[in-house]
Amino acid sequence: MLRTEPLVRHGDDRGVLLKVHPSPVSGEVYVVTARPGQARGHHFHRHMAEWFVAVSGQGELRAQDPETGRTSRVDLAGIRVHVPAGIAHVLVNTGTQDLVVVACAERCHDPSDVVPWPVPL
Repeated sequence: MLRTEPLVRHGDDRGVLLKVHPSPVSGEVYVVTARPGQARGHHFHRHMAEWFVAVSGQGELRAQDPETGRTSRVDLAGIRVHVPAGIAHVLVNTGTQDLVVVACAERCHDPSDVVPWPVPL
C-alpha cells in the first residue's frame, strides 16, 4: 500500500541536504505542520500520488485503503513515504515539538480530486 525509501543524504562541513523527491517534481511542493498530538489530513486523492518527508519533529503517516479497509502506519524518521492515489492518509505528530513535513505532489492540487476520509488513529 505505502512505499518507503531511505532518504538520500548529502553532507559536508556546512550541513546536510536531504533529497525529498526521487526525481524532478511535476506538481507542487508544500510544507505541512502539526502541533504535538495533532493529526493533519484525513483524506485521499482520486488521481494524485504524493511523497512525504519529515524534516523536523517526530511523526507517523497513517494510511487506509478505502476499498479493503487495510491500514498501515509508518514512522517518518529518516525515510520518504510514497502514498499512491486512492489511499487515505493522515500525518500525526507523535512528539513534543512541532512536526514539519515536506510534501511533493505529482500534479497540481485540484479540490475536486480530494475525498475526506477518517483514517483510524
